Amino acid sequence: MPPVGISLKHKKCGGEFSSSSAREGGDEVQLGRKCRKFLTWLFALATGALGIWQVYHFQFSSGFDLFPGPRGDTRLTAYLVEHWYQILLGHADLLSPAMFYPVKGTIGFSDINLAYVPVYSLLRVWGHDIFLSLGLTVIFLSYLNFISCFVLLNKVLKFNILASCTGAMFFAFNNPKLVQTDHLQLQPVFLLPVVVGLVLVFFLEAESLTEKKAFGLLALAALCLNLQLFTSFYIGWFFVLWCFLLLVVSFPFRQSRLFILEAIRRHWPAAIGGMVVFVLGFVPFLLVYLPAVRSVGWYGILPQYIPEIRSHLLMADGNYVWGGLTASILKNASAGPDWGRRIGIGLVPSVAWIAVSLFGIWLIKKYAKIPAPRNRTDMNGQSWNNIGYLFLGLMILATNLLYIIGLQYRGHSLWNYVYLSFPGARGIRAVARYVIVLALPMAIAFAFAVQYGMQGVTRRKNGVARVCLAAAMLILITFGLFEQLNSGDGQYYSISAENARLEKLAAKLPENCSAFYVAAAALGNNNQEDFGDQNYMHDAMLVSIRRHVPTLNGRSGKIPPGWSLRNVRAPEYEQNVSHWIEQHKLEGNVCRLEIDD
Repeated sequence: MPPVGISLKHKKCGGEFSSSSAREGGDEVQLGRKCRKFLTWLFALATGALGIWQVYHFQFSSGFDLFPGPRGDTRLTAYLVEHWYQILLGHADLLSPAMFYPVKGTIGFSDINLAYVPVYSLLRVWGHDIFLSLGLTVIFLSYLNFISCFVLLNKVLKFNILASCTGAMFFAFNNPKLVQTDHLQLQPVFLLPVVVGLVLVFFLEAESLTEKKAFGLLALAALCLNLQLFTSFYIGWFFVLWCFLLLVVSFPFRQSRLFILEAIRRHWPAAIGGMVVFVLGFVPFLLVYLPAVRSVGWYGILPQYIPEIRSHLLMADGNYVWGGLTASILKNASAGPDWGRRIGIGLVPSVAWIAVSLFGIWLIKKYAKIPAPRNRTDMNGQSWNNIGYLFLGLMILATNLLYIIGLQYRGHSLWNYVYLSFPGARGIRAVARYVIVLALPMAIAFAFAVQYGMQGVTRRKNGVARVCLAAAMLILITFGLFEQLNSGDGQYYSISAENARLEKLAAKLPENCSAFYVAAAALGNNNQEDFGDQNYMHDAMLVSIRRHVPTLNGRSGKIPPGWSLRNVRAPEYEQNVSHWIEQHKLEGNVCRLEIDD
């Protein structure tokens, strides 16, 4: 601080103070803390905004006319999220979107996308259209992914600002997630750091927590996990599987086992209460999905969605660094574009993870041998550090175990055992998506590595060496994060054009329809379904929700038994429509809506 008596104006700290207000040392310390906190958050928010701008720069430059994602499954998500808004308005059946009419319970055929609903509904109330509201919500929740991870790393785990921003950037903007822009249900992952942070606070502060606060932490964590499951079953389920593996590797060691059991013993009413909250929140999940499972069944093992070794080299199309290598690998591969298994994270993060994995083994070997205190009251500061290092090693081990389990080699995979034994595994089709969840423990490990490296740099006595090492570290961090990014060129469509097209289609639908189906203006020459057929289904669904008229068409993760109306250009399509109408004894005027390609 400047000498007492000098008047200061510190705009960044939000005001002025003079010598008369800074004579007390405590006031100076408090002001300094507030200023550092302000600057920390300013840097973090700016860093996250930089990531958001890079990923969504086409949307910003277009004045938000471009939707953040390809014109494919994003329209399915738009329909499902709008369905929830229509429920709030009283215009829709809770469990039965008006597709696959008259089948009930179709909401359980796909992800529910519930995390989108609050912000999306608010934007709809403000008068924005379906696609703009959803596009803005996608961008906002992506920013929230960064913020929630930064809070976990900086406020809960106490990493410094550079380490926290590095980990949060990787978590929010990693290639395995960015390659899935068509699947919007996989984008909101901000609840995972929240769950981890709440559970960590419970365990770290178990000795000083009141029973009420302990219950509040666990109950809120349970509700957040329920919400994640209601947003994307895949993300929530993979997170539960990873937590299970972490428990499995933690219990053989006395230190980690004692740490967990002692906290639960101290607050067992809160632990039971948290489980009760989760179960109560899980009941609606079962009510939605169990009828769907009974109706359409589980998925089988699909090897084309289980990662191979080469999958760790595949990045998104247009990746700034490795796009050419990815194109070359896919060109020489026997399979197709392999969208579902592009789980590469780049050179620097891959090498860093290998180093972190070896370090994790060393941590387990070292700290597992240290005798554990008999109970938490015997733990001094060094004991807490020992347990922290041990759990870091166990977290890395659990992450690698899931990586190995979810890998196939020449058609063989340990995933078969998970599929047969772990609850809910048979509902998982795209196994490679587990990497999106593993980005969280990887982000924690990378943040630790950055902080550990920075501490090593600052201990150097030679000033030139410190500067050179710090610069090298910053270059590696920047390059490692840059490796995740891609141009995004072509991964969008015009919102205004989409709205104009749908308005035109909706206007063609007669007023007296009790239900309708879409038909192609020109039929195909064979019975093979085309990828474009899904667009006819999306058109039907979006016209349906605009006109509040149910449609016989539809698209989701599953289809009802006996439904065969996707291939609209098949010669027997009209016959299939008639059969569906007769099978379900539909009355009233079932209209035909013809759509040009």
